[in-house]
Formats: sequence, C-alpha cells, structure tokens
Amino acid sequence: MMAFSAFMVYREIAQRQERELAMMERRAATTAAAIGHELDGVLIALDTLALTDNARQGDMKATYELALRLTKSDPRLASISLSDRSGRQVFNTWRPFGAELPPSNVNEMLVPLFEGRADRVVSPLVVGAVSQQPVVGVARRIDMGPAGVFALRAIIRLNAIGNRFNEVEWLADGVAAIIDQRGIIIARSRDAERYVGQPSTPGLLQSLREGKGPFRAITKDGIATVANGAPVPGSGWYVVIGHPAAALEAQVRNSVATILLGGALCALLGIAAAIYTARSIGRQLRRVVDWHVSGAPGRAPVAGIKEVREIEEALASARHEVSKSFTEVEEARQDALDQLAQRGEMLDVLAHEVRQPLNNASAALQQANGVLQNSVSPEIRAPLSRANGVLSEVLASIDNTLAVAAQLVGDKQIRRVDFDIDALVAMAIADMATSEAPRVRIERLSGTRTATGEPNLLRLALRNLLSNALKFSPPNSEVVVRITDSDDPLAVIFDVIDSGPGIDAEMLPRLFDRGGRKRHHLGGRRQGLGLYIVRRVMQLHGGTATLERNGAQGTTMRLTLEQNSDE
Repeated sequence: MMAFSAFMVYREIAQRQERELAMMERRAATTAAAIGHELDGVLIALDTLALTDNARQGDMKATYELALRLTKSDPRLASISLSDRSGRQVFNTWRPFGAELPPSNVNEMLVPLFEGRADRVVSPLVVGAVSQQPVVGVARRIDMGPAGVFALRAIIRLNAIGNRFNEVEWLADGVAAIIDQRGIIIARSRDAERYVGQPSTPGLLQSLREGKGPFRAITKDGIATVANGAPVPGSGWYVVIGHPAAALEAQVRNSVATILLGGALCALLGIAAAIYTARSIGRQLRRVVDWHVSGAPGRAPVAGIKEVREIEEALASARHEVSKSFTEVEEARQDALDQLAQRGEMLDVLAHEVRQPLNNASAALQQANGVLQNSVSPEIRAPLSRANGVLSEVLASIDNTLAVAAQLVGDKQIRRVDFDIDALVAMAIADMATSEAPRVRIERLSGTRTATGEPNLLRLALRNLLSNALKFSPPNSEVVVRITDSDDPLAVIFDVIDSGPGIDAEMLPRLFDRGGRKRHHLGGRRQGLGLYIVRRVMQLHGGTATLERNGAQGTTMRLTLEQNSDE
C-alpha cells in the first residue's frame, strides 16, 4: 500500500505540473490570436480607406476627411496618418489638413512597404511625432494613382489594447503582458500604469524568440515565475504569462500532502484488515489442529478459511473497477482538452491562414478592376467583377463565423461609444463588392449625426443586411438605406429596402435562427448565419432586428438602435 501511495504521489506531481503549464500555454496562444485579430480589424479599416475612389484618384483632402471620420467612429483608433517614402507626413488626423507636420519617427520601419517586401507593418511602442504620447501603429502601402505611393498608418490607442487584453480572466496570483519587437511592455494585467512603456526583464525577449517551452523568469516587481509565451500573428509582438513558482510548488505540496494522507489511511486499513484476517485464519487453524488431536470423525472444519479468498476476490474486483473508472475519466478529460485545442486551432486558421490571403486577393482584384475599368472590354471586366464578388462573400462568411465564435456567444457585455452614423453606413457600403456598392442609395430622413453603440458589431449587422439585399434583388436594381429616428423609444432606425421577390412564407418563423434560414429570395442556398448575427448584435445593444415588409415588391429589414439617455 505504501509503495502504491508513493507511486501515486509521483504521478500526481507530474500531472499537476503538466496541467498548469499546458493551461498557461493555451491561454497565451488564445490571447495572442485575439490580439492578432484586433490588429487585423484595424488593417481592414485601412483597406477600406485605401480602396475608396478618392484615395485611388490621389485626392488628399477627401482621403483625410474620410480618415478623420473613421477615427471618430472606431474607438480603437487615435489617429490616421499618410507619409511618403522620405518620411514626410502628408496629413495626420491629430492636426487639421494642411498643417505643418514633423517627419514620421518610424520611417525606417516603413521601408519594406515601399519596397514591396511586406503588405503590412506593425510598429513597436514609440513616442508619436505629433501626439508626443506612447503609441503603436499598423501601416499598409497605398497607391494613390497620380499622387504616387504612400504609407497609410493607423495609430492604436494603448488603452484599447490594454482593455482587450484584460478581458481575459487572468489568474489572481499570476501576471501577463504584451511586449513588442524591442521588448517594451505594451500592456500588463497588473500595475499597468507603472510598467507600460518600460523594457521587459533581461533575457525574456530572447527566450520568447528562441521558442522555448516553459522557462524561469523574474517579473518587473521581482517575483520568480514559471513563464510561457506565444507570438501575436503578423506583428512581432508576444503575449507572455507567468505563474509564481512558489504558488505552483505550493499547489503540488498540498496535493502531495492529500495523497500521503490517503495513502496512510489506506495503509492503516490494510494493517487492520491483515490483523483481522490473520486472527481469523488462526482460529480456523486451531480448529483443524483440535479436530486432528481429538480424532473426531467427518470432514475437517476448514470452511471458514474461504473468507480469506473472498476478501482477496473483493479487493481484486475493487482494484479493477477503480482502474477502469480512472481510465475513463482520463480519456474524457483528454478528449475535452483535444476538442478545446482543435477549436482554438480552427479559429486561428480562419483568422490568420485563410482570411488574410483572401483579403489580399480581394484588394488586388478591386484594384485591377479599377485600373482596367475603362481600358478593356466588358467580356474581361465581368469575370473580374464576379471573382471579386465571390471573394467578398467568402470574407463576409468568415467574418460572421469569427464574430459568433469570439464576440456574440453568451452574455458578453459590449462597450458603447459615440460614433458617426454616416461614417458607419459608408464603411458598411464600402465592404460590398466594387461592382455592387454603386447600387446602394442612402436616404436620410433624420438630422441625427451621431449615436452610441459598438460600431464594429453594428457595421457587421448592416453589412449582412446589405449583402442579402444586393444578392437577392434583380441585377442593377437599387437598394436603399433609410436613416430615421424615433422619440418613443429614443432610437436611431436603419431600414434596408430591396426590390426582390420577398422571403418564402415557410422561412419566416425561423428567419433569425442560427442555421434556420436555408432559402431566401430566388431560392438561393445559404447557411443562415447572417441574420442570426444581425439579431444577436441588436440584442447586445438592447435593440431589435425586424422584418417590416415582405412581398413580391421587395423586402424591408429594420434595425432599431435604442439610445438610453442615462448611459
């Protein structure tokens, strides 16, 4: 029994340490993927700006005005700047258009963009040349036609990264941080005000770059930890998580003490059972001896000795059941861990291995379509337009899937901010294929310019409605986005109106269910995720998504975004 207890102690120590370290590794990888997705979202906003007609025609002032509206509508963005190959800033939304600006202080990092060696650059933490504040940024190359090639850079608020980072429920006694390419701390789970902007401890960045597994490290506040890290895709940043070594060892000690106590109890029970069994056997042997001495006729009284055999059989059966139960529990635990790991891997593949190449291909097709619009025959332009439409639909489907997996499941609270209504609608229309966007007409019946909500989710909802309306309306027909408001309740209303043949009656009861809507106008096949996301986004905002009109003359879908004056 004591040998068995010693074996169990050794096994529990190894398994407890493996579980703790595996949990840290998964949490670091998941958080790194989430931060990478945030950077991708900022890059998508830059892509939208770069593909506008004003930008491609070299209209600097119009591009500046749209960039200014974009920064006001996206709470993550502090500013957007445009600089040339020499580092001269053409504009920066921190300052009025035409104001004199200092040279960019990250110009050397933008060289790969101008040389075509990279399609995006993520900067480390620097002090902004205009804002004079610690900032990070994402930049991409932008071709402005006759004006030339420039670098378009979005400055991200550090508190936006910190808030996104700290949405994770970190261990109470642990510490987690994001560090940039130079080893500077960008965000931290504890004492962020004190340590953000400072260099990380010596050797930490080197250990992360070497891709080591769990390693020993000392935090900025002098705590010895066992650390693990993961790279943020496409950025050069790292997410690192440290768990105090003392706490990890204490957990193991507590577990060991529990097992030793259990082993001691088992040993005592075993000793007691052995004494009882020995006495029982002794009594039986005495009976046999007495029977032989007395010479009594008949069989020897040895039947009682079978109790030893029965105890042995019962113990063997109990050991078998315990071993079987332990194996089943271990297999179930491993299956659950494998499923969680597969889910995380699939989200990472969708976010970074599938979406980014498709996004680049879509941008290239849109640019090719714009360049060839007036120089080739319609027979060549039509396939380009169709290819761009297919890529746009695939990207929208991936966005919907990621939104459900990362943001819309459960009772997660959203952060409401003020945003520009016209900018939100313009960005949703810009998400449509280049050949389809001109079909959308905005009808403004309200003087309200701003509203409160989460603009990225609202843009996703509006984009899904526009995509459905354009797809299932007759070719070249008009789709109207009507903006109105109401006083009771106080709300901003978005109506998306098409001229299609309507929605089949049997689809209406499950129109907004996940996977419930299989057919829409013209009998097209869809997964049914788009309208589910629309309704879920509005539920998170305390608003509604409704079907206002349905018939042979068209469909009207309505988003009612309530505005609570107490918020």
